[in-house]
Amino acid sequence: MKNRRLLLALLCCVLASCSFNKIPAGDLYTISPGGEQGSSSTAARIKNQPIIKLAPMRASRAFSGTDIVYSTTRYEQNSYAYSRWSDAPVKLLPLLLQNALEATGGFGAVINSPSKATADFLLESTLYDFSHHVHNESTSDGVIDIRFHLIDTATNLVIATREFHSQVPASSVNARDAAAALNKAAENVAHELAVWLVGMHL
Repeated sequence: MKNRRLLLALLCCVLASCSFNKIPAGDLYTISPGGEQGSSSTAARIKNQPIIKLAPMRASRAFSGTDIVYSTTRYEQNSYAYSRWSDAPVKLLPLLLQNALEATGGFGAVINSPSKATADFLLESTLYDFSHHVHNESTSDGVIDIRFHLIDTATNLVIATREFHSQVPASSVNARDAAAALNKAAENVAHELAVWLVGMHL
């Protein structure tokens, strides 16, 4: 009886091991800051340029986790089973935006929350879409949609609002190419944001 129980226990262990071995290792992807870093500024230059602070990015639950989201219809959202972002898009995207703004050389400093440093302007953002839109078996796009509100911290008034949208074709319908397309789309938005803010001559 004892031997029979031992054999059953061993069999269960073997089956469990086989089951676990069938699960593929997960792939991690990130949002690369890319681009060139801004040149260092002199103390005098910093004093004459505005300081901008990025508020925490808001988004729905779908973009607040590490899932790489895809959709095949307008109202459907799914996620890739074995692929993830290295961190939530609402955490990774602000780093990309910060890098793009710093690279312009048009600001005394670009700081991220939760920094306690004071700033001349606060940039609030809401992420509406950051997903892989699958149209059919061979065509798909990485899509990003963000709305920004620029707030004058001296008056706490919104002085400008802008929404940016970018759609970049993915090479094929899979998580890796979705991540590449979303990276490019995010870079496009970061560049457009930088051009917009610098053009305002704050």
